[in-house]
Amino acid sequence: MEDTRRDIGKDAVTYFEEGFNCAESVAKALCEALGLEGRTAVKTATPFGGGVAGKGYLCGAVSGAMIALGLSKGRVTSKEDKGPCNKVAERFVHDFLNEFSSVSCRDIIGVDLNSAEGRKKHKEHLRDEKCCPVVRFAAERMHNLIESSS
Repeated sequence: MEDTRRDIGKDAVTYFEEGFNCAESVAKALCEALGLEGRTAVKTATPFGGGVAGKGYLCGAVSGAMIALGLSKGRVTSKEDKGPCNKVAERFVHDFLNEFSSVSCRDIIGVDLNSAEGRKKHKEHLRDEKCCPVVRFAAERMHNLIESSS
């Protein structure tokens, strides 16, 4: 059962600041808010941080949001309609692109996390400056979309 008093975005940022990666943070905050078991979501999200193992591909916050969406609205059998889940996913990506112009971690943060210089810049200020707003947005927007699709 959802706790409407929670600030989902703040929870996600708090988890991120505590050391969870972006994907784990968003998945964990969303699962908690939606009353879903979060341990599996966090474990599933682990390799998606930093755009898949820090490679800068699909933003981890997007991946974490999609993991929580799948747990919430995904299908269990091949006979079930995947349309409702995909509709929410499509809307989320549309909104995310409107906000950040890309779903690529490397494009959003502007550095290559595979380089020592990129990792240093990320650790020193980009986590707070770039990633925290992305984590907050992903958690809040996906939560709103899931809730409004129920």
